[in-house]
Amino acid sequence: MSKRAFTLIELLVVIAIIAILAAILFPVFAQAKDSAKQASCVSNTKQTALAGIMYAGDYDDTLPRHDNNGSCLYLGAAPGPTCDYPDWGDFRFPTLAGNTAKAGENVMYFGALEPYHKNVQISKCPQMGDTNYGGAFAASGSLGITPPTTGYVRADEKFYYNTMGQMAINLLLINYGPTASSTNNRPGAPHGRFSGVQRVAETIMFAAESAWDWHSGIGTRLGNGSVWPSYPLNNLCWSYDVEGWTVYAHKGKMGTATEYDPNRMTTNGNLSGVAVFAFCDGHAKAMKHSQAEKCEPTPAGVTWNRGTTGTIMHTFYYPFWVPEL
Repeated sequence: MSKRAFTLIELLVVIAIIAILAAILFPVFAQAKDSAKQASCVSNTKQTALAGIMYAGDYDDTLPRHDNNGSCLYLGAAPGPTCDYPDWGDFRFPTLAGNTAKAGENVMYFGALEPYHKNVQISKCPQMGDTNYGGAFAASGSLGITPPTTGYVRADEKFYYNTMGQMAINLLLINYGPTASSTNNRPGAPHGRFSGVQRVAETIMFAAESAWDWHSGIGTRLGNGSVWPSYPLNNLCWSYDVEGWTVYAHKGKMGTATEYDPNRMTTNGNLSGVAVFAFCDGHAKAMKHSQAEKCEPTPAGVTWNRGTTGTIMHTFYYPFWVPEL
């Protein structure tokens, strides 16, 4: 009895069916993988928020500043006896005698939280990926950062991350200097005190993924450490230096954009995605840019004064970012 083999037509039909199934299923697999990364990021961000709440419980109900080791940024002075590294964008190690900021342990706000979650990896999200600190330090001139005097050392990455990591705190929530800053002197601003947050379940504490800028910062995945809402197209909401530097990486793109471009919200595919946020009550969730950075009228009967030396009145604000309203 002869054996019947597959004909060429039958093989081509099978191959075509496999190709069609692959074309259908591969995007589904990619979406499932992206959703898994987002779920991991939500979990990590929630744990970071809980660490912040525990820290505040031990320190008079107050979150750590963006820097907690006596930085020049807060004192508004040149380096001196009460002013030392690191600082925002400054990766140099503390040098003053008696400085209690141990390299990689308790510098900046994330270092202050580290004893409460004991895992720097919890501050990273898979969608963003690890920061290329070697590349960032090599591009320090264009990035406007100060690399450590020793250059990149792999063993010091924990210190680098604590200095300026991707998990970024809401700048409008914490005590941020210098004292002349309009950000720091908003009337009613909580300066990191939970007692000054009017809507703890609706006010952002952390943004999971941030960028130092929209050029080399995106390319090296260098975080900002602290973020704020972006500049809206309708020009109704207040912003600080135009950009908030939050990366909407999930279900979106990791593209670049022109720095300080008010059209970035529509031209940058980055903002078609989703970002993960933690809130002051400890819960975390993913939100689209249009939701997280929406601009709304101030509550009835509320006058928002952002002034420092003068009075700057605003009738619109970012409800998820401004803690005192």
